[in-house]
Amino acid sequence: MELEGRKKEIMALLYERGKVSVGELSRTLYVSEMTVRRDLTEMEKDGFLRRYRGGAVLKINEGEMPISQRFLLGKSEKEELCRRCEGYLRDGMTVFIDSSSTCQYVIPLVAKHQNMTIVTNSVKAILTAGSLHIPAILIGGEYYEQDMCLVGSIAEENVRELNVDIAFFTTAAYSEEEGVISDFDLRQTAIRKLLMKNAKESIFLFEAHKLHKRLLYTLCRKEDATAIITAE
Repeated sequence: MELEGRKKEIMALLYERGKVSVGELSRTLYVSEMTVRRDLTEMEKDGFLRRYRGGAVLKINEGEMPISQRFLLGKSEKEELCRRCEGYLRDGMTVFIDSSSTCQYVIPLVAKHQNMTIVTNSVKAILTAGSLHIPAILIGGEYYEQDMCLVGSIAEENVRELNVDIAFFTTAAYSEEEGVISDFDLRQTAIRKLLMKNAKESIFLFEAHKLHKRLLYTLCRKEDATAIITAE
């Protein structure tokens, strides 16, 4: 399910702070503590958070959170990162959008241009492209429900045959100090690596909480990217 209005604001605050108290939410959202408690109870029942006496915390880590939830978090930060990508888009391009929640916000920018085609392994991206009447190609493969995307050997074989003008990526970690872009998901890292080989330009987007980190699987080094756009 998707969140609306005040509940979406609660999730955004949880995403930024990790946990929030009823009092903080009441003051920030200008509603009564009784209203906050009711919202938190409903959100806990729907699996978005975990209550504790006097507040709430995220139920699961972001890396384990389904894309339907992650997409709702940090929306303004993601939109701002994607707005900074506009200068890389030109009419007539073939554009790869990865399965991250952040890169979904690039799709409306693609819709502003003529004769564009989106290539993606993301079911969510293909649905968004369709709603905006953008021609799109969905890479086949094994369906990964959490991220609504296609991965595995069939997807990798399909990707090897594709050439795109520009590819937009996000991973879970970027260590600027070490110059390493990495992730915890081996299968999605494999898809991104193959796409990078056949993309003329590779653009990476990183929210603030993904910076100064290094995870198990290295995707590439910063010099391999055309541009790295960060929130800092």
